[in-house]
Amino acid sequence: MYRAFGLLRPDSDFTIEQAHARLTTKFPGSAVTRDGDRVVVSRGEWWIALALVSGPAIRLETEGLLGHLAGLEPAEALALTESDRRVEVWTDVPDPFIEHFNDYLLVVEVLKTFKGLVAVDPKEPAVL
Repeated sequence: MYRAFGLLRPDSDFTIEQAHARLTTKFPGSAVTRDGDRVVVSRGEWWIALALVSGPAIRLETEGLLGHLAGLEPAEALALTESDRRVEVWTDVPDPFIEHFNDYLLVVEVLKTFKGLVAVDPKEPAVL
């Protein structure tokens, strides 16, 4: 099971439409579907999802996460606390033989192509 957050600055150029387009290009042998603010990449029984979430709670959660996150300049961290949006990436499908770890990394790689987005591992927490 994999999880990542894409923390967004207010000036980020992230859009769900562009995420869908870039993931479709990155995963030519997979089904890439979009439903509202959610994109799902799937192949066989395995899937990984990406969703844009927003609301006042996101800002508070980001502030808490940044308090434990190393590797960011103070100005960058401050800019991230000014946004009430973030991208969440996850799958609940077990991957005991790490067959889909590269797929997870490719999704994170796509996230990192957006200006004003910082990809983090919320479990560690660490910048990806």
